[in-house]
Amino acid sequence: MIWDLFVLVFYFIIVFYFGFHFAKNNQKEEDFYLAKKEIHWIFLLLSLVATETSSLTFLSIPSLSFKGDYRFLEIAFGYLIGRTIVALYLLPSYFSGNTISVYEYVGNRFGKSPQKTISFVFTISRLLGDGIRLYVSSLPIAFLLERMGLNFSPELLGIFALTILSIVTIIYSVVGGFRAIVFTDVLQWFIYIIGGIFALGLLVLKLDIDLGESISQLQNLGKWNFLVLDYLPTGDNSYFIIFALIGGAFISIGSHGTDLMLVQRVIATKNLVSGQKILIGSAIVVILQFFLFLLIGSFLYLFYAGQNMAPDKVFSQFIINEVPSPFLGILVAAILASAMSTLSSTINSLSLTWARDWEMDRWFSPKVLSLFFGITLFGSSLIPYFLIQTWEKGILEMGLTIFSYTLGPSIAVFFLARGKTNLPVSGFVFSTFFLLSILSTVAIGLGFQISFTLLVPIGFGTLLFLVQISHFFRKKN
Repeated sequence: MIWDLFVLVFYFIIVFYFGFHFAKNNQKEEDFYLAKKEIHWIFLLLSLVATETSSLTFLSIPSLSFKGDYRFLEIAFGYLIGRTIVALYLLPSYFSGNTISVYEYVGNRFGKSPQKTISFVFTISRLLGDGIRLYVSSLPIAFLLERMGLNFSPELLGIFALTILSIVTIIYSVVGGFRAIVFTDVLQWFIYIIGGIFALGLLVLKLDIDLGESISQLQNLGKWNFLVLDYLPTGDNSYFIIFALIGGAFISIGSHGTDLMLVQRVIATKNLVSGQKILIGSAIVVILQFFLFLLIGSFLYLFYAGQNMAPDKVFSQFIINEVPSPFLGILVAAILASAMSTLSSTINSLSLTWARDWEMDRWFSPKVLSLFFGITLFGSSLIPYFLIQTWEKGILEMGLTIFSYTLGPSIAVFFLARGKTNLPVSGFVFSTFFLLSILSTVAIGLGFQISFTLLVPIGFGTLLFLVQISHFFRKKN
């Protein structure tokens, strides 16, 4: 255990080094948020992948193949379709102006009201969604503390782990700014990929049967299934091939075309071509990552055959109970890496949107805003302690569902901004339509138990419908 703690302390020292090393490059607001657009696109690509690959992905995707099969890859291929659309259709508009926040593009087209409204929705969805991610990342740390002999309740250990993780992330995010976050992301990407490969190799070694027999067993159990071609008249059709590809494409258009935290990495590059490389290349890397994590879940199923295990916690428990020292410290560092890369980016992007879209930079510096949102994000991470036990779906799907409620209307806003037609209503009314579309999506999703892969296109269509109805009545009058 001492060596595991040494590994974690060493990891934190490296993170702090990056933060303080790049602190001197943050004299201006553009330096703090975009690093003067000087970072090479390959580093931004890896930073983008690390940012979207949170601890929620690292720990929960194995649970999908542990309790099921590989159908989640359908959504990943939908991601590739969606990012290609963003790269070719939306991205050229973002490079045509001199904006730091992508929501400024909406403000230039439709006015301040829609700009602030979509920024506010981004803030709420990020605080709630990434609060879940922060919660998940605290679980293995809490397990590690419990294994060290600390006789406290799991909830108290979890809150203590959340506090440590939040303090470290806030410090290097506030001090180092975007440049430190990107290069720390790259380091963290290598750490969690190496950790994932090591976990997979350890699982193969711990199984009493050879690799070929393991693969044969998984095949006989139907664990290698990839495509879902049968539509169920009743039941969950989230992974029906058509719904999964469409849903994955819409989710990716929303996340990588309208979500400031992820778009920030794309527009931080020097030109459009580099931005397109980042978007499409990141989708390919994510597909390979998902396959690695799903492989881990399959072999976890064989390892724990016949045991009653909670799918969302099975990988965490394997890491804590089966991985020897000091490799345990490396894998826990990998989980921290996947968590901190997302959380630091969230803090920086929330600070950015309130500095530019709400013009808070007139009163507060980027560092003060980052500190505020780091503390707020920590508070939101405590919410899952009161919700998880009553949520029927897995934690990963819970996080995706929260974002799916808002992504559809957000995509519609940017597609309308990309078009040449002016709005038939005022900016205030359009903002009301946007919020109504989100509320309608929530009501439809909860009332009819709609698959989360369909929530985004429903929200997208709802806002476009409201705008078209307004066009009709305006022409009629």
